[in-house]
Amino acid sequence: MGDPHVIKKRGKQEEEDFKILFRDYFASMCVFANRYLEDGEMARDVVHDVFCGLWENPSELVGVASVKNYLYTSVKNRCLDVLRRENIHHRYVEWEQENEKEREEFFEIETLREDVYRLLDQAIQLLPERTREILLLKLQGLKNQEIADQLHISVNSVNTLKANAYKVLRDQLHDQYFLSLLFFLKKVCF
Repeated sequence: MGDPHVIKKRGKQEEEDFKILFRDYFASMCVFANRYLEDGEMARDVVHDVFCGLWENPSELVGVASVKNYLYTSVKNRCLDVLRRENIHHRYVEWEQENEKEREEFFEIETLREDVYRLLDQAIQLLPERTREILLLKLQGLKNQEIADQLHISVNSVNTLKANAYKVLRDQLHDQYFLSLLFFLKKVCF
C-alpha cells in the first residue's frame, strides 16, 4: 500500500494533500530538528524550508516509498547543513567524531520518539475538550489538586475524567506498538 501522504497531482487536490502532510508532520519535525539544533526558531526555519521545497517541487516525492522517512531524512540533512554553515564548531565536531552507528541510533530513536509524540497527540486531540484539558495539564506535571483548582472542578472529577482519558487512549492506541516502545525509550534516553 502506498504512503497516504504522497502528493499525487497539481491543483486543488495537491494543495489539500500538502495541507494534510503539513498538519500531520510539521510539529513533530520541529521537535526533531530542535534535537539537533537546540534552537527552536532555527528548527522551525529548517522544517519550513523543507516543506517549502516540497511545495515548490513536489516531483521530489516521485518514487519515494515513505514520505515520513523522506521528511525525517531531509530535516536531518538540513540540520547538519545548518550546523556546518553556521560554523558552530563544537556541535559540528561532536557530530563528526561520533561513529556512524551512534548517529544512526540517535536518528532512529528520535524518529520513533517523534512518531510516538505525533500518534499520542493525534489521539489526545480526539478526546472531549474537558478530558483533553485535564490530560494535557497532567502531562505538564500538574497534580490532580492543582488541575482541579485551575479548572474549578472537584478532584474526583479530575480522577474520573483522567481515568476515562487513559482508557480511551489505550483503546485507540492498543495496536500501536510505539507506546510500549515509548516506555523503553524513556528509560534509555531520558
